[in-house]
Amino acid sequence: MIVFIVYTFIILFWIYRNGFFGVLKDDVLNAKFFLSAFIVKLCGLAAFYFVYMKLYGRVDYSDTAHYFHDSKVIQSVAYWDFSEFLKLMFGLQDDSADTELFRKFLKYTSVWDEDREELLYNDNRLMLRFNALIHFISFNSYYVHALISCLLSFIGITYIYKTFKYLFKGKEIYLMAVWLLFPGLWFWSAGLFKEGPALFCMGMLLFYLKKVIGEKEYNIFNFVKLGILIVLSLSFKQYVTIPLLVFSLVYFLVYYKLPTLKHKSLMYIGILIVLGGAGSFVLKNSFSKSVPEVLAERQRLFLDMSNGGIFLLDSVKFVRLPYDTNLIVRTRYVDSQEKYATMKSGAKYMYWEHTHQQDTLYCSNNTDTVTEYREYYTVPKANATLPVKQLEGTYLSLIKATPLLLYYTIGKPFFFDARNMMDLMASGENLLIALALLILIVGAYRNRGNGSSLVYFLGMLFFILIVIGITSPNIGAIQRYRVLVIPFLFMCALQAANVKDVFLLNKIFKRMDNLSR
Repeated sequence: MIVFIVYTFIILFWIYRNGFFGVLKDDVLNAKFFLSAFIVKLCGLAAFYFVYMKLYGRVDYSDTAHYFHDSKVIQSVAYWDFSEFLKLMFGLQDDSADTELFRKFLKYTSVWDEDREELLYNDNRLMLRFNALIHFISFNSYYVHALISCLLSFIGITYIYKTFKYLFKGKEIYLMAVWLLFPGLWFWSAGLFKEGPALFCMGMLLFYLKKVIGEKEYNIFNFVKLGILIVLSLSFKQYVTIPLLVFSLVYFLVYYKLPTLKHKSLMYIGILIVLGGAGSFVLKNSFSKSVPEVLAERQRLFLDMSNGGIFLLDSVKFVRLPYDTNLIVRTRYVDSQEKYATMKSGAKYMYWEHTHQQDTLYCSNNTDTVTEYREYYTVPKANATLPVKQLEGTYLSLIKATPLLLYYTIGKPFFFDARNMMDLMASGENLLIALALLILIVGAYRNRGNGSSLVYFLGMLFFILIVIGITSPNIGAIQRYRVLVIPFLFMCALQAANVKDVFLLNKIFKRMDNLSR
């Protein structure tokens, strides 16, 4: 905790002194604003601590525990063989089950595995590599990792603000507040999750797309940065970053390259339809799967995993049993992380042999009660999976499912069906979303706001929400996954609303030269 406090004061000093080396400097908002805003962001970490301690008795629980533990395992490779550590950092390692690297280190991880055949695979390895590097300066303090996640998300928010502030003249403080104070984003980007780094990538991607396309700053550094960000978009939080990339690229091209065009929104929608058709054609011919088929497959996998399971590993195969501890007999413990068990007679299971991992095999009646397996990990059965009809892999089934999916992603749970504290928080968010939709509808009726930007924000938002609803039909998952895009709805409501930053906030947080204009 002492290390966390020291780093916190250093960051606060840099923010106030030089705008964190100029990253947080702005021609409208002053240093007091960014300092105050980051303190508000840090309060999210305090809230995360208290909620997780109340619910689970510790902060390093579930996903956040996996990221912290597994990244520490990856970092420990550096003390064993630094050349192997460098290979891990650049994805050049051989991590097959028969290697010394796997036996000594990687078999003790929970989320290092990946499946390159899964088109919507949500890569954990970037997250683990990044946090493995942080371990060198964090002294194994979870809170330092969370602090850096807070800082990354704050920088991402700032760059989203810088990208779109030209649309919000006189509403700049409210624009930052939309991203800073939305409860879910404030909460989930405060812990050691993917939301913080993902928000950083989103903000930087938007900023440099606008800088290169809109402001015509053609130089090698901007192109290199944009190239790196595009690569990250293709491998990290794809369900958000790839739509963000496509929708934003088309929007900036239409808005800046066709400034005199009268019907920009129609051109924008038309280009997206053409790109969508071309993308579907390429997908079908490259992977023999259409877009609805890819989404249906991901939905099936998610629903399957929501049933939970016990995962066992030996030198020959990887086994998945139903989530029932009565199906195994624990034989020994090497340490708290390494447990061994045998399977009981009659157990049903699926398995994958290491020599041909792409083939899923099934056993309906186990007769081998001698072979000892390592308990690789256990996934409890999810209790918050939503009652969705599985997609048939057709465009018609996708269209039919859309209204219910949008309801699930922005309207459920509401206070009457909240099960716990987290659901109550989500219910409050959903109430805010309903109010934002009302403001947007009223404002749009009165012809307020920029029509082309509203089409851009809302189109991107609803597309991503539909993908989330299909691929992660679970209340808890939706609550967390949607936070990266819901603020776009509040941006639309802010555009449509006839409000300005109040004078008191202007006086405190805006630069005086802007106030005098």
